[in-house]
Amino acid sequence: MLKKLAPLFQFLPLSLFSMIGFWHPETSNQTWLLAFQIAALVGVAQLLLIIKLKIIMSRLILSANIYLILGGLASFFQQWWYLEFYNILQETAIFIVMIFVGIITMTWSKNSFVGIDKTYVKDVVERISINKKSSYLFVAVLLSLIFSLVFKGDIRLSVVTPIIFLALFQRYLVHQHNQQTSCKTI
Repeated sequence: MLKKLAPLFQFLPLSLFSMIGFWHPETSNQTWLLAFQIAALVGVAQLLLIIKLKIIMSRLILSANIYLILGGLASFFQQWWYLEFYNILQETAIFIVMIFVGIITMTWSKNSFVGIDKTYVKDVVERISINKKSSYLFVAVLLSLIFSLVFKGDIRLSVVTPIIFLALFQRYLVHQHNQQTSCKTI
């Protein structure tokens, strides 16, 4: 039951962060610090739940959680230099974290950047196809980073739209893979 509900809560930490950070007509440093701390706690809880349930977590959600957890830790330990780094980059920072997660997961993860488990895939062509899909998602993140820089300051265009696009694109790539593999088994 919990495994089926887990995807419904995947954007909860990022949603809480946005809600707390933008809820007040005038945001303050205290509001942002609180937003990072609460979202970081929820992000850690979500990561622990995902690990316990042994679910392949969306790399985009993982990136958002890492972004929030690092911000929460910096806020809690008063690492103002790190928070200033986030302040300078604004919403673009989340895409930089996605790039690092993409590089790490494409290089060392059995589940690839796109989130498809390659452990039991023996067919070389299928492995190449999964790697291509991860590369496509990585390029989409790079384009989202550029989009975010161009529209920096406009939350809807700099972060909301690119994240929605990336989430839909990742789902499309996984769906396409599942369609291809189900056709081979028939």
